[in-house]
Amino acid sequence: MALQASLRRQAPACQGRSRALPTRLPFKPAFSTQPCAKAGQPLARESWAGPAVRTGASATFTAAPAVTAPAHEAEPTGESFPWLSQWYPAAIVADLDPRRPHATHLLGIPMALWRDSKGAWRAVEDRCPHRLAPLSEGRLESDGTLQCAYHGWQFNGRGACTHIPQLRGDDKAQQVACASRRSCVRAFPVQEVHGLLWVLPDSSEQAWEKAASATLPSVAMRELLPGQPEAEGIKQTTQWFVRDLPVRFDTLCENVADPSHVSFAHHGVQGKRQNENGTTTRLVPGSLGLAGFQFELDAKNPRFPPGQASFQAPNFFRYGTPFRSLNVYAVPTRPGWSRLYATFTADTRAKSPVPPLVNAIFGFVESQSWLEHIAQRHAVLDGDTYMLHVQERLLLNRDNDWRTGYYMPAPADGSVVAMRRWFDEFGGAVPTCEPGTPMPPQMTKREVQDRYHTHTVNCRHCKKAMRNTEIAMAAAAVAGVVAAVWLVARALVGAPLLAPATALGAAAVVACGLLVRALAGLREQFVYVDYVHADKH
Repeated sequence: MALQASLRRQAPACQGRSRALPTRLPFKPAFSTQPCAKAGQPLARESWAGPAVRTGASATFTAAPAVTAPAHEAEPTGESFPWLSQWYPAAIVADLDPRRPHATHLLGIPMALWRDSKGAWRAVEDRCPHRLAPLSEGRLESDGTLQCAYHGWQFNGRGACTHIPQLRGDDKAQQVACASRRSCVRAFPVQEVHGLLWVLPDSSEQAWEKAASATLPSVAMRELLPGQPEAEGIKQTTQWFVRDLPVRFDTLCENVADPSHVSFAHHGVQGKRQNENGTTTRLVPGSLGLAGFQFELDAKNPRFPPGQASFQAPNFFRYGTPFRSLNVYAVPTRPGWSRLYATFTADTRAKSPVPPLVNAIFGFVESQSWLEHIAQRHAVLDGDTYMLHVQERLLLNRDNDWRTGYYMPAPADGSVVAMRRWFDEFGGAVPTCEPGTPMPPQMTKREVQDRYHTHTVNCRHCKKAMRNTEIAMAAAAVAGVVAAVWLVARALVGAPLLAPATALGAAAVVACGLLVRALAGLREQFVYVDYVHADKH
């Protein structure tokens, strides 16, 4: 399909539809397949206003809804994507503390994650059936059950209530209450794949049967699984990065599918403005279907040869070159919020066009995850997240109609058109983006670019680096004070002011002061850094 034609006529979807075939896990799944008599309640999605609750952290910015998505839907033209029948990453396994429960959201569902006594991760709805208290505020018992912190009710990994403290001494009442379906909490299948914890947001018996078949998530990166043919020569060059973003899922997908913004929104971080020479993106004919789409990318830059990118439903994006690929999972968490997971992979068999010295520098930065996060990943996301946050509200005020709200005459917008067409023609009712869903009010730029609550508090690398920075700051401050006191003491006893020892002490005071200032600046990198495009020359 010619790109210009798709821009002018917004042509219907190509007839050919490719489907991702399920694959078998080469290992034992990390979830229990034992049935629970009280599981299997049908899943009911819910709408939540406000920011996403991060794993291990509570929300920081809350307010009443201010914007509502238009209450009309695009006319369906074919089969709608089965959003609730897919596996989604919910956390980075290594970032989760196995000694405590963690709160998160997935497709509008509040969830509590914990690891049981057998080492298997579990996921249940984050609401105790007793009085609706958040189970993520609870504690783990020695038998692997999750205890509600409000009244002590305990639940196993299949959502069954195993103990009610208030009924101790009455075994019959205890048995009747725990056998009631009303004492159950909805539980969701979980598995670990290439360092991520995946959850199937469906609590039905059919979902648990699907999980028991040990099927790999359709969007899993097979090249990161040991023993797979696709893994030959492929190396994961960065650890997984995750950050919560105050933008809708469809807005985030549109942004990830748009390579032409990089030279401008991320000038000086990833690309330069002057390198834009007429980027083109062209939908691969016949690729647009229920399973996603592919598009060809040509940045017209001799340093970066033309390549191909893809979107695989429900949420996986890949930008590939012969030597290096960017891999992104975009996850809908709750209305107005999404979560982004990203990592880079490289083909060690291919020759990189990047000079060896530059490669070595990048290799060092990528080996220090905290440094890669603050120098690259945050710097990239801060370049456009606030614009996306404002942009989507302006589009919602135009009935969320991208065809009339956007003017996209350039070939560079072909991939954006493809992404929006996919949502219109195959997305159906996208979780957290359904028509009529309340949106949280617009946030300030500082709130949008907050790094601490959206990343640092849950990232083991950045949290440790921030703690070490604070310790170094305190040590430098103490050393500076000690040096200053020593100088004063020398002055009181009449020591010569121009003596070498005095000069050395004064230099120590100045050095400690400068070090404290530098470390304070480094600490801010984990909390908040303003991003001003007008200053990016």
